[in-house]
Amino acid sequence: MEWEETLRAWQLVEELGFDCAGVTDHFMPTSGEGEALDKPFPEAWTLLAGLAARTERMRVAVLVSGNTYRHPVLLAKQAVTLDHITGGRVDFGIGAGWYEAEHRKFGWEFPPPGQRVEMLDEALQVIRSLLTERRTTFHGKHYRLEDAPFQPKPVQERLPIMVGGRQPRMMRVVARHADIWSIDHGPEEMRASGELLARYCAELGRDPAEIRRSAFVVARRAGRDPWASLDDFLWVLNSYLDAGASEIYFRMPDPPQHDLLRDVAERLPEFRAEFAERRG
Repeated sequence: MEWEETLRAWQLVEELGFDCAGVTDHFMPTSGEGEALDKPFPEAWTLLAGLAARTERMRVAVLVSGNTYRHPVLLAKQAVTLDHITGGRVDFGIGAGWYEAEHRKFGWEFPPPGQRVEMLDEALQVIRSLLTERRTTFHGKHYRLEDAPFQPKPVQERLPIMVGGRQPRMMRVVARHADIWSIDHGPEEMRASGELLARYCAELGRDPAEIRRSAFVVARRAGRDPWASLDDFLWVLNSYLDAGASEIYFRMPDPPQHDLLRDVAERLPEFRAEFAERRG
């Protein structure tokens, strides 16, 4: 969507009472070819800053930033600056990076999967230190910092770090570092990866309940398009809640589906009550 259309959509979502909104971190479309790749695709953190400054209540996030696109110090600066702009409404999303074609077209290095996970693990150590310590010294295989200052600190006492992924090596990183786990696959994949997460948390002596579980609904992976009908929306919602989701991001529906969006919004108190009951 173009800027004005995106802004109107965000303001509508906030007006209707939804709790959070996010943008994705890519520099071109992730599907299609030829002319399909020429559609507008704004830079995520710049876009999010503009949108967040024009909203007042919703939590905001990039779902999720590719670690291969920016040095972790730059990414931490962007997230903390936005946390100040929003008065403390940021969830800091980050992942290992996955879109090889994008890296190839723009000339970014695209390391093999194991190295990308290794880089992310180091980046998260760097980021957490920058967010909490007066100075950071870090000597890793991929990143080095020497007595690095980092001010200002986040508005939030603990800026939540959201880590996206689902494969076993990534789930170990989630268990070590995440306040929020983000997954953009279907409910069954979420359930299976959630079991891995619980096991890895146990190995670390960490309570898995400390980690929020955030589902990002992609219709082709969810099993149904949630905006096809209210029944479809409820089916998708309950499928992810049954899989352990504590929060769910949906694609913004097209304007012809906004009546359904308003119907869903009217039922938000009911959905929140049901979720609270599920969680005891």
